[in-house]
Amino acid sequence: MNSNLPCDEIRPLLVLYPYGELSFDEEESVDLHLKSCAACQDEQAALAALHTAAGEAAVDPSLELLSACRQDLRKQIAVIAGATPSQPFWRRWFGPVAGVSSNWNWVAKPAMAMALLAVGFVGARFVPTAEPVAPAAASIRNVRFIEPSSDGRVRIVYDEVSQKELAGRVDDRGIREMLLAATRDPDDPALRVDSVEYLKTRSAQEDVRKAFVRALESDLNEGVRLKALEALKPYASQTEVRSALTKVLLADQSATVRTQTIDLLVNTRRNESELAGVLQDMMRREQNTYIRQRGQTALRAMNASLETF
Repeated sequence: MNSNLPCDEIRPLLVLYPYGELSFDEEESVDLHLKSCAACQDEQAALAALHTAAGEAAVDPSLELLSACRQDLRKQIAVIAGATPSQPFWRRWFGPVAGVSSNWNWVAKPAMAMALLAVGFVGARFVPTAEPVAPAAASIRNVRFIEPSSDGRVRIVYDEVSQKELAGRVDDRGIREMLLAATRDPDDPALRVDSVEYLKTRSAQEDVRKAFVRALESDLNEGVRLKALEALKPYASQTEVRSALTKVLLADQSATVRTQTIDLLVNTRRNESELAGVLQDMMRREQNTYIRQRGQTALRAMNASLETF
């Protein structure tokens, strides 16, 4: 994240800022810049007024259609602009149209923003549909934060074309779908941790448990994996969960995750011969002294050899 971007780099981002089309780092840069730049604050206010006016007349498409339109839009813009995938989205769109530079014509910005909406939401096979209870998984990157309330409900703030809210109990279908989507958010590990925390009391539900297994096996953040491991403890004897625990014990890069995994496997062992084989396999590759000692203790308790032969 760069908090010192000049105005001529921030202002093109302001055009997409209200629409949730910026990356997490870009949005943070804009937020920090706006705190100290009066000129850009005025620019944002003008664009916000346009956004509000457009929103009053907007018809919400289905989230599936919205996702498909955005993908088609990005592909077509990249082809027209001859841009590489690594270029920022706003340069692929505004660069060839307005010749983006430090002195580009800012009077044209509202028209550009409206063109983006028109091409993305109307030009690509638009058919009006009823507003869904919650966004589809394609919109999970737009979940902003999760907040509990005193009455046991959960408040979720998320973006579609504009920021919206969904409030309810964890057992409500829309809330649960949003929380499950947030467990896969690629940009915000804190959001993923919070989502697992709110869902952990619903681990008896298969879709929730599968989300935790996926997070345990593949999430890049250690804190998320530890939170998923904690949520799966009551189900450590189930085949799918035990298989995930075995993979984590043998392959996870975090000694903390491996330590807690071996303790869980040992404390909930169901088939001693199966567990002995896993521990023996671990002993051949494990470098962490504590984990090796823990494995040796468990193998001795099962009267199993410390190595495979």
